[in-house]
Amino acid sequence: MRTRLHILTGALLAFLAVATAAATAASTPPIRVTEARHATFPKRVYVLTLPEGVRLDPALVKVTENGHEVENLTVLPSTNAGGSIFGSVLAIDASNSMQGKPIKSAWAAAKGFAAGRNTNQRLALLTFNGDIDLAQPFTTSQAEIDRTLSKQPKTAFGTHLYDAVVQGVALLKANGIGIGSIVLLTDGADVGSRDDVEAAIRAARANHVRVFTVGLRSKSFRAGPLERLAAETGGTFAKANTEAALAPIYERLGLQLSREYLLTYDSIAHPNRQVDVNIAVEGMGTSRAEYVTPKLGLGYAVYESSPVDRVWQSTPAMLATALLVPALIAFAIYLLLRRRSSTILTRVSDYVSMRQEQTKEGEDLASRLFVGTEKSLERTRWWSRYKEALALADINIPPVQIIAGTILATGFAAWVFYLIGGIMLALVAVIVPFGVRGLIRAKLARRRRTFSEQLPDNLDVLASALRAGHSLVAALAVVVNEAPEPSRTEFRRVVADEQLGVAIEEALLVVGERMKSRDIEQVALVASIQGQTGGNAAEVLDRVTESIRERVDLRRLVRTLTAQGRLARWIVSLLPVGLMAAITILNPDYIKPLYEELGGRILLVISAMMIIAGSVVIGKIVDIEI
Repeated sequence: MRTRLHILTGALLAFLAVATAAATAASTPPIRVTEARHATFPKRVYVLTLPEGVRLDPALVKVTENGHEVENLTVLPSTNAGGSIFGSVLAIDASNSMQGKPIKSAWAAAKGFAAGRNTNQRLALLTFNGDIDLAQPFTTSQAEIDRTLSKQPKTAFGTHLYDAVVQGVALLKANGIGIGSIVLLTDGADVGSRDDVEAAIRAARANHVRVFTVGLRSKSFRAGPLERLAAETGGTFAKANTEAALAPIYERLGLQLSREYLLTYDSIAHPNRQVDVNIAVEGMGTSRAEYVTPKLGLGYAVYESSPVDRVWQSTPAMLATALLVPALIAFAIYLLLRRRSSTILTRVSDYVSMRQEQTKEGEDLASRLFVGTEKSLERTRWWSRYKEALALADINIPPVQIIAGTILATGFAAWVFYLIGGIMLALVAVIVPFGVRGLIRAKLARRRRTFSEQLPDNLDVLASALRAGHSLVAALAVVVNEAPEPSRTEFRRVVADEQLGVAIEEALLVVGERMKSRDIEQVALVASIQGQTGGNAAEVLDRVTESIRERVDLRRLVRTLTAQGRLARWIVSLLPVGLMAAITILNPDYIKPLYEELGGRILLVISAMMIIAGSVVIGKIVDIEI
């Protein structure tokens, strides 16, 4: 009876042991799944980790989302994945407690891990104590890894354990590693980290980085934080009771990470839904994951109009266009149909160097609108110079209209730039008045330069007429008939002034002042000498012409040699402005601190001052008086 009781008791104990083992096996899934960091909806990417020594047939894998089997499933071994997909960071404790045999054993175990990895798996190595040292950046070169591992690190005080995890995560993210792992080895508790275990876990989980922790037993060793760090990030924890146990642990981890599989498919789940993912491998078990699909449009390319389009499509712009087009048409019709006033003053002013007064007779509509403004500006000295510059540049638009148009264009440009980039970019509109001024001065300079280049040929004609027996005034009349513009207009004024009783040398000096020509002053001197003492004026003019022609040739040569400097001036001056405007339009968030922060605004002011100063200096360098 007693024998039967013993047999029954043994059988019961054996059954309980088997049941306990089965329950333990059921509670621990034989496969693990981790989401990849670079997965962007609707593409889903997971890493499948199998038990040690198991090979996978892709046909045995089945993935369902909310109970529906996914389509276009791809199962790819890590050995066939690209170099930017898989990557690992070996983080090794180099504190003073690891000095001697522990650090030597850890370094040897790291060599074994590196030797067993896939050739396309990127590897980085960092050590931590009171500081975090990146001993080896990410690389796939076994030679570089061996070279780094050949030098044992120095130990120091401190164990910045959690800082090492956070920096390892940042290193994986910065290098674009889609499926990253951190293998962390330490023999003690954290000492001196700025971050805590919660921050380390948050950083790892936010970037889908697994942390595999290895604890080397010592006096200060604490397994709890390491176990939590591994469990909450999808990694595993292993404890080494001796230094000799490190090598097998690292070898097992290296084989595990080198034999993972990449699962890729396109989800068809609806936006903003909770999705339960079930990954089953026939004969090995299942694993679960979950995620929330993004809201409608977040994961797709959505057309957004550019700031320029928003400006043109805005209500004020449409209203301005609707008013501007008929106004331009009406103005064109008005210009065709209007009757030009013709008075003695206006007819004579075309041929005489005299100031033309604005008459009230025959005023057109535009003049009546701006007459009040022009009368108020007549008292200022700059207005007279401005009107004279327009007349010399042969610009027939009334000065008041140019000023009003410049003000309107500046306001419109400031409004457009304000809509694009805010108040700071609106300041760029100040280039409009400077641009108008530059155009006027450029046209005036071109007219004066043309007069100077025509002067030698005109003087040849003048000398020939003098040899033919003409007087100086009659010879100038011949030049008027033969000369092109602007020489014809200027010499015509000289002849008209002489006929009105002005001395011919004074009339020539007026032309020299208008055209900023020092050469014409020599002609005026010849005319003065010829009028007072007589002599062979034609021969003197020939010498003057030869000197002027040489000066013109030298001026052309200098202008050719300084062309590169003038072009460089405008490129250097306008390139920063154009680049800033382009960045503001294309990526306003990138340049926003430059406009909104006080430091950025100060830098903008300093930059503008430096650009203006540089442009002025270059202009002075290339502006050579001859």
